[in-house]
Amino acid sequence: MIKEIVKICGLSKEEILSKLKVFEGFGVNFSVEENCLDATITMTSDASRDVFETVKSRVYNVFEEEVYSASEGSLEEIAARLLRMNNRTLAVGESLTGGEICSRLTSIAGISANFYEGIVCYNRASKVERLGVPKSVLADYGAVSRETAYAMVKGLCKRPVDIALATTGLAGPTGDEGKPVGLVYIAVGGGEFITVFERRFSGSRNEIRTATSNVALFYLIRYLKGDILRL
Repeated sequence: MIKEIVKICGLSKEEILSKLKVFEGFGVNFSVEENCLDATITMTSDASRDVFETVKSRVYNVFEEEVYSASEGSLEEIAARLLRMNNRTLAVGESLTGGEICSRLTSIAGISANFYEGIVCYNRASKVERLGVPKSVLADYGAVSRETAYAMVKGLCKRPVDIALATTGLAGPTGDEGKPVGLVYIAVGGGEFITVFERRFSGSRNEIRTATSNVALFYLIRYLKGDILRL
């Protein structure tokens, strides 16, 4: 029996299974394990290697925007490995995730060589004082906005780092500033190149926070691989 995995991030289990329906009848079986948008697709088959490779190639095409690994390893492990391989130094600014990203990264041995610092900027004053987010940005656009996420990364990049990652959003249980629960902005970049992603997540407060952490680490991986530069 042939057995391989592909790891993806950004889709729910239901969305993944729906996309996999196109492969029914090809002799390849799929199982999906997913937690807060971080998923592992396991592919097994008794078919020939040629058939399996053809289906696998098509699976990669279907999930091209979500794939981050073809082997075991957590998002933080892969991000740490890529930081080390690329000799890059990272700083992280977290709002709604409350230090979850930093906690996960610092669980990896040796990360101090590539992780400069993490700052939890939970309220507006902290974003201004610690990251230099302009008061005018917060007044005009709010703490949960594309502009604030961008400014958070811009402020982090004033430190001796190559890459910065920032999160801001609403984890609930109620919305704020007229914005819905689950609205999240994730920014990643370095120097003059900063990309901000808007996402809408659902679930409990902690599920939204973990989904944000997962997707933020995923975007960091894509940035380190050079994929975001090609968006």
